[in-house]
Amino acid sequence: MIAFIDCFVNAPVNHCINYFTQKSNIPSSYHMPSKYGLDSLKKCPASCYIILGSSSNVDQRLPWHKDLLSFIIPKIESNTPTLGICFGHQLIADYYGSVIENIDSNCSKKEQIRDVCFTKNTFNYKKDETIKLAYAHSQVITKLSDEFETFLESKDFKYEGIKHKKYPFWGVQAHPEASNQFLAEELGMDRDVKVSEVCPDGINFIMSFLKTNFP
Repeated sequence: MIAFIDCFVNAPVNHCINYFTQKSNIPSSYHMPSKYGLDSLKKCPASCYIILGSSSNVDQRLPWHKDLLSFIIPKIESNTPTLGICFGHQLIADYYGSVIENIDSNCSKKEQIRDVCFTKNTFNYKKDETIKLAYAHSQVITKLSDEFETFLESKDFKYEGIKHKKYPFWGVQAHPEASNQFLAEELGMDRDVKVSEVCPDGINFIMSFLKTNFP
């Protein structure tokens, strides 16, 4: 069972989880600690966690951020495979000593479809392989803790994808879970634009993460 942890504050992104489950047919559960706390997570055993993005920022250090960390860090450190997406990527990186800052105003647009390149063999991808992923974010890792190594980069940022050197945690700045609704609401695209047309690699990325950890 995969547990999706939705960290958005203003509105749920259950449409992204629905998109994934429809494509993958993998059993999953949905949790929103920013609104409803951790009870459902604590009551739902999972073999894998995927921490999604948020409209809050890591440096706000909200009470539910701290509660989520108190739950997920022991899971990670007990070797439960975990994937952090956008805010989830930043949250865990920050916990282990990385520096998270606002995007410099000189950087390219923060809402976009971006080409990212693997810097090492990861999951089922080969070094130098390039994929397209959706992005919508206002903060990035600007200094990576020595506890991590990178596996994805782009012309915009160096730390697009990170892996903890000791524990089974991977983080990605992009939104590989993006649905058609996500493209419209977060990237401002026409509602007729399909994920399968502009960034079809996202679901494959998540599936590759899962297949690597659960062959």
